[in-house]
Amino acid sequence: MKTFNDVFYGWWIAIAAMTVLSVGAGVYWQGFGVFFLPLAHEFSTSRAALSGVVSISQLEGGLLGPVGGYLVDRYGPRKMMLIGGSFMGLGFLLLSQVQSLMMFYVVFLLVISVGMSIGIRVPALVAPVNWFIKKRGRALGIATSGGGLGGVFVPFLGWLIVAVGWRTTAVIAGLMVWVVALPLAFFMRTRPEDYGLLPDGERSVSQNVETSENGLEDTISGEAEYTLMQALKTPAFWFLAIVLGLRQLAIGAIALHQVPFLVGIGIRTEIAATVLGMTGVISILGRFGFGWLAEKISTRYVMAITMGLVALGSFVLANVGTWWHLFFFVPIYAVGWGGGATLMFALRAEYFGRKAFGTISGAMDAIQMFGLVLGPVFAGLVYDLTESYYPAFITFAISAALAALTMVFIRPPERRNG
Repeated sequence: MKTFNDVFYGWWIAIAAMTVLSVGAGVYWQGFGVFFLPLAHEFSTSRAALSGVVSISQLEGGLLGPVGGYLVDRYGPRKMMLIGGSFMGLGFLLLSQVQSLMMFYVVFLLVISVGMSIGIRVPALVAPVNWFIKKRGRALGIATSGGGLGGVFVPFLGWLIVAVGWRTTAVIAGLMVWVVALPLAFFMRTRPEDYGLLPDGERSVSQNVETSENGLEDTISGEAEYTLMQALKTPAFWFLAIVLGLRQLAIGAIALHQVPFLVGIGIRTEIAATVLGMTGVISILGRFGFGWLAEKISTRYVMAITMGLVALGSFVLANVGTWWHLFFFVPIYAVGWGGGATLMFALRAEYFGRKAFGTISGAMDAIQMFGLVLGPVFAGLVYDLTESYYPAFITFAISAALAALTMVFIRPPERRNG
């Protein structure tokens, strides 16, 4: 397996990952914001209480991160995507039948969130990382653009909820996950070396006449090869986790509360959902653009730029008072958010290598999850107390700006091989 239709197979993996992540983002990361107000009305609950399930799911995802990463490293992305995709689709079907807030918590946390964590997000990001080194920025740009393309589904979900109700929409979302994730799981492969290939599609070992007995290792000897325990002993690991967590404070909360915020200032639900979807689609520019730029200059500097854009976008959102203000918010925030989504994984791979990428990435998720856990609940609580999102969005702007400044000074750890 060198190529498929004369294209290095790693690129097909990146495209398959993009497609799977687009559905995951469309119905889970971004799409759940469209379900937010109908669920709050259905169960007569506060925004803070409903935000709690999202925060707990992020906590759960963080705790499952090391486990999911290890399982993908151990059993490969194909098996885990089949298992997790089946779980996630089933979860949305069960969601359509819940009759209480408690049952909603159970289904969302134990079925949907688990399936998304171990079967969609982790396999779809670990596989492209393992197939690329020099072109990793572009490959991850393709894969993570699925998070932006998922925005296309958000207006569709918003229209469906208005037309047929949130329960029928949940059934359709579950079927979408099955139809897309399960077939594409069969495209996933663990590493190019398993098939006699080198990362980036350069030269296979069998075709390389200059390869020594350890030729494969010699060719990519410049790559870092950290184990989890080795990575945990480096200051870079901990500083990265904290800085990424500060960024996630804004990302997680804005994804959930953007639609309720826009509805609150007088924008119709369908339009608010469309704006959220456009935020995702425009983020693709950042995912590709900053992914490419990180191959040219230091990744940490590029990451700092994306964090600065998230900070600026959060500040602009705090001051949005009418629809035309969104023309300033959406491009600034979307490009920064998208670029950071790509570079978060590129940084981890650059600093710690492919050897235990899934496990190391999962462990870092478990630490930086404080941002995803606290952000949504904090925003919901602030709104419940003040009937305004302004203090929360300003807080997120400050946290992202602090992350950007700190990121500049986080150098890669000493290169470790073997």
